[in-house]
Amino acid sequence: FGKKEPTNKTVVLPPQMYSFLFDEDGSIRELTVGYPVDRRQGNTGGLGGMFGVFYGVGQGLPFPEGKPYQLSRRFRLFTKIGDLVSQMKDKKKE
Repeated sequence: FGKKEPTNKTVVLPPQMYSFLFDEDGSIRELTVGYPVDRRQGNTGGLGGMFGVFYGVGQGLPFPEGKPYQLSRRFRLFTKIGDLVSQMKDKKKE
């Protein structure tokens, strides 16, 4: 992490949501930014905000939240088991 030579890469962020939290007077108390709506778009691995910019220029951040989303092994296993059970039920119906 640190200085890096320019690469002339174009960063295309996914569409993102922003939110505001207002106080009783109507003033903005909190602003949140960078929540990707469709992580399949863009070239930042689905990351938004500055995390996406760093990843997009090839200098991803050194912690899990700064890396593209990946399904856990456990989730993938349960998904495969569910698919197999569905296939077995479909075969019984035939």
